[in-house]
Parts: sequence; structure tokens; C-alpha cells
Amino acid sequence: MKTSNNFPNKFGGNGFKPERIKIDAKCPVCGSMYDFGHLEVLQEEEGATLMFIKCTVCQSAAMSLIAFGTFGLKVASAVTDLEQDEVLMFQEYKPINSEEVLSLHEDLESTDNFLKEII
Repeated sequence: MKTSNNFPNKFGGNGFKPERIKIDAKCPVCGSMYDFGHLEVLQEEEGATLMFIKCTVCQSAAMSLIAFGTFGLKVASAVTDLEQDEVLMFQEYKPINSEEVLSLHEDLESTDNFLKEII
């Protein structure tokens, strides 16, 4: 799924292209330089862009969310074992709430063979 590689420019103009960004970004797993030719923009919404890149050397993947906020550019990145289509698929699921976490915790504590019971 390849979409536009234009980023929104909050300060006017037609946006800018990632090729113009001079970043020496390295893979956190193997230390190789990323090939930004493999950067995929997965989703863009009002000032935020979700991107996915896979290291061409070790094949580890990372996703980053870049957002333009009140105080400038914000970036959050994470190494993932997901493929790019799985990243978008999991966005459709609702978040787990605290009640569900507590319920699971109680089940784990009260049942000796919890895993056997759910399998």
C-alpha cells in the first residue's frame, strides 16, 4: 500500500518531501542506515503521519508517528514485528480497557491451569 510521500507543511506551502529531510537514521536492531526509498506512508490525518520502514539489512521493521503540534514537531517510533498491512488492521480493534486487564489478572490468579483452559 503506497500512498503520497508529501508531508503537510503547517507553515504554508505545498508540503515537503522526505527526500529533502537530511536524517542519518539508523536501524535500532543492526545499526545500518535506513534506505528511505523503502519508507511507506500508511496514513495521514490533520497534521499527523503514520509511517512504516523495514531495514534492508536485517529486515526488522519500525513504525513512526510524526505530528505537528502546538510546540512543533513530535515523533514517536517503535520497533515492531508487524508487517505494514497488519499495522493498519490493528487500528480497527478497540483498545483494551482497565476492566478487561483486571479481569484477566483475576482469572490468572484464581486458576492454576488457566492456559490449558483457554486452549
